Amino acid sequence: MNRPVSISIERRVIALLLAALFGMFAAVGCSALFAPSSPQSLLALLPLVVALLLSPRLARRLPIQFDGISNGRRLLSVLWLLLALTALARTAGLGVYMADPQRPQASTIWFDQFYVNHSCLSGYWKASELSKQGGVNIFEETPYDGHEGRFKLDAYLYPPQFLLLPRAIDAFGGGFLQLRAVWFALDAALVAGAMLALCGWIGGQAGRRAALLLPAAWLALPTLITLQTGNFQLPALALSVLAMLQFQRGRDLSGGALLSVAMIKIFPGILCVYLLFCRRWRALGWSVAWSLVYVGLGLALLGAAPFRDFIGYELPRIASGELWSWLALDGLEGVAAINDSVPGLVFKLRLLGLSGMDHHMVGGAAWVWSLLLVAIAVVAARRAQGASHQRQAAVWISLLGLAALRSPFVPDDYGLFPAIWLWCLLAGSVTVNAARVAGLAVLWLAFALVMPFSLATPEQLPLLLTVSTASQVLALGLWLWISLRPRDGAARDQAAQRRNTASTTATAPVMAKVRSDSYQ
Repeated sequence: MNRPVSISIERRVIALLLAALFGMFAAVGCSALFAPSSPQSLLALLPLVVALLLSPRLARRLPIQFDGISNGRRLLSVLWLLLALTALARTAGLGVYMADPQRPQASTIWFDQFYVNHSCLSGYWKASELSKQGGVNIFEETPYDGHEGRFKLDAYLYPPQFLLLPRAIDAFGGGFLQLRAVWFALDAALVAGAMLALCGWIGGQAGRRAALLLPAAWLALPTLITLQTGNFQLPALALSVLAMLQFQRGRDLSGGALLSVAMIKIFPGILCVYLLFCRRWRALGWSVAWSLVYVGLGLALLGAAPFRDFIGYELPRIASGELWSWLALDGLEGVAAINDSVPGLVFKLRLLGLSGMDHHMVGGAAWVWSLLLVAIAVVAARRAQGASHQRQAAVWISLLGLAALRSPFVPDDYGLFPAIWLWCLLAGSVTVNAARVAGLAVLWLAFALVMPFSLATPEQLPLLLTVSTASQVLALGLWLWISLRPRDGAARDQAAQRRNTASTTATAPVMAKVRSDSYQ
């Protein structure tokens, strides 16, 4: 009889933290079944308890590369554990606010009334409700005047088929607050799962280090704030990366299904250009086919009216830049200053006194940037051929980050998330020395901080403009460097890939024995 193989303390700790994280997501989702602060609401914690009880089983399945990583690194291990626990505590606080909006002190930026009372999800929910009535243009602004509870209703800006998502969740019953809790649980689990899956695909030392740095990315304000507001930006990024992973595994049908959902947000369509010039015909074909399927489902369930309104009313306003003309209104200079969009630079130039900078210029700048994005994707696709998993993943995220800034208004909260995700991959792959650690710390600060809307006033304009533009330029520079890096790095990429492959191959027999022995 084989003796059970012991599980290292490192894997036990990591498994416990992961179980707690995903258990909290499930608990928030289950809270939609109970009234907040009621005695029955404690039952929502049951998924968390179950997840913690299952953590030993998860520990057995974690890669054995985590075994012994704390040896000789006691101080570093303690600091990492404090970082992970801090990220877990902040997530728990946010989860409390998502389960019970009457506890704003638990929100991500509790001192900023805009973020406390803002919900992008409110626009999705309201549009879904309006689409059931018929005879209402869901893209007009008037129906979105007012509030839902403490939350100011947000406008709806997406193609009609996106409403299939809130409709699917709403089918289980409940109102906006229930949708808010479930939406958060699904979004957070999807984003965390995608980040972990990407690290697993990268593999080797680079993947392990990137995974260990994920708490720093999760703790960053762009991550937590966007999960709190419910904007679809983060799920779109996560679905895009998961789709690319499926394509890499030859699962083109499922990858196309995932990417087509992400492309409802429009900007992930840049990956179709990437696939085209990588000659991934099946992946591209399934992505287009599934997009048509979702449009067909939208027509069947929502009717033709929302699609007519989108084509005849919304698209012309988007193309001309009229939809974003409010950014030039007096009193909103601070909002324009924290806009990380590339076309939004037009309004920043206007703040600096340059004349003629209006929404017409914004529309023109958006189309120019669109053409540049296609050219960047073509170069990136050619130069990433045969590169390491780490570089390919970095290129995907960089292209998504660049494409996301095509929209005329991209606030720094969700605009910087691709940069902080990319930071994990880069920090996990570099050789550590004092200068690089300092540089990585500066980059993390640039990408992890979000300017509170309470500072978005004309009096704080110089500060807002300086800080926001600095982080915007750093993110753009990083994404462009990753996307356009010359092919002379191909040899290093291939060598890194061989090292990762050798590491995985060497540990595969041990892993097989561990799993076999664990089930004796």
